[in-house]
Amino acid sequence: MKSSEKGDRLRARYLLVAVYVLTVLIALAASPDYSKAGMQAFSDPEDVMNSFYYFAVILAFTAFILIMARFMQNLIQWLMYILIFISMYYVLYPFLSILSAVVSFLLIILLIKRANWLIIDITALLLAAGVTSIFGISLTPFPVIVLLIILAIYDFISVYKTGHMVDLADSITRMKLPLLFIIPFSRDFRLKNLEDAREKAVFMGVGDAVIPNILVVSVQVFTDSSYLFFIKLSALFTLIGGIIGLFLLIYTVETKEGAHPGLPFLNSGVIAGYLAYLFLYS
Repeated sequence: MKSSEKGDRLRARYLLVAVYVLTVLIALAASPDYSKAGMQAFSDPEDVMNSFYYFAVILAFTAFILIMARFMQNLIQWLMYILIFISMYYVLYPFLSILSAVVSFLLIILLIKRANWLIIDITALLLAAGVTSIFGISLTPFPVIVLLIILAIYDFISVYKTGHMVDLADSITRMKLPLLFIIPFSRDFRLKNLEDAREKAVFMGVGDAVIPNILVVSVQVFTDSSYLFFIKLSALFTLIGGIIGLFLLIYTVETKEGAHPGLPFLNSGVIAGYLAYLFLYS
């Protein structure tokens, strides 16, 4: 690989760090409005069983996508557009009221007609920030930590052992769904399939931005901590831990060939950041 190409690839990865941070900043800004609108996903935020319900939904959703993508790709693509529209509507509703339906519809039209990487990233960012905020206000830190540990183990197995998470990413890429963040580093980038696209862009799953940052929002909402500007110190420590985990993930991807799971790095980072805060300030 030429040094210039390697530099472009590395710069693109660092842009994903900016996307990661922007996701959680938007989620933190949205959380008071979502709380007022009563958009909590669970009635009892302290119930650890909620973490297992969440995990079960993820397993079912992954299996559904993989099976349907293999046999009925067009059908699953349209079903996903409907789900994305509904999700976008609820994400934007506290801010735009009924106009959220118009904005969501326009984004879906753009995804169908002009699904370039920029449209995919904008839609993915709005979805990621909204989902992060909704689940962050729905679970206290302990159930979130349980969920993060489970999902980190699952991500490790699904990438290194079964490989089905790589298959899922390939299906999402071919269907041009906003479930991946895409940062091209090549001018002739075309989004056809994951194998070809890997040579000209870097990727981060939306789940890699959502899952760890649920803990950041949860800590912001449910812990008693002093503020540094708009963010509580507890949430700031948690966020910094996640950013460190992301840099470690980037280093691993740059130095070791093949696909690598993001959640073991990211989830470990945010948990370590939160525990560091507890150790220093409790």
